[in-house]
Amino acid sequence: MSAARVAATIGALVGVFGLVLQYVLLFNSMTAEGASALAVTWRYFVYFTLLTNTFVTLVMVRAALRPTDLTGLNAPRVELMAVTSILFVGIVYNLLLASRWDPQGWQKVADVIVHNAVPVLFLVFWLLRPHGALKWRDAGFAALWPAAYAVYGLTRGAFDGFYPYFFLDPTALSVSAIALNLVGLVLAFLVGALALIAGSRILGRSATSRA
Repeated sequence: MSAARVAATIGALVGVFGLVLQYVLLFNSMTAEGASALAVTWRYFVYFTLLTNTFVTLVMVRAALRPTDLTGLNAPRVELMAVTSILFVGIVYNLLLASRWDPQGWQKVADVIVHNAVPVLFLVFWLLRPHGALKWRDAGFAALWPAAYAVYGLTRGAFDGFYPYFFLDPTALSVSAIALNLVGLVLAFLVGALALIAGSRILGRSATSRA
């Protein structure tokens, strides 16, 4: 079994565990206050962190089951989107959000998995994958994930009034402030994707020179 497949398998198992654990914790917390299972599931899928963890976990499951298929779903671009997104989750959470709460017990375990362990495991998996196929324009493709989430999150919030992130909350910030935040985040995302593409191209050339 290749190193990339081992990393994908471990990452997938950790990712699934973290996602299930977070759902159970949210379910217990919300149902104790009278929420339905449907309401719990609706709330669960509002978070960029959990949506992104679901995305990258599915990518790793696919890689673990079909490790040599690099053509289906345009794997290099999808994996670039995934690695940029999950690193973004880890960096933004630890820089902007972690100081806002102090989880304990199993919630701490879930928190570490989705914000730290899965980002690191997916980065390791991505580094072990074949490189050299990415183009600079693929950074734009990678940025579709956070852009789509912004539309999704703001649309959802307009209906149910819940905004999970303070920098996207129109009840706390002006429209211009939110727009400025979105532009800054997307630009940061593009810069991160370009840096990863540069690294991938270097890795690809290095692999070619050793062959």
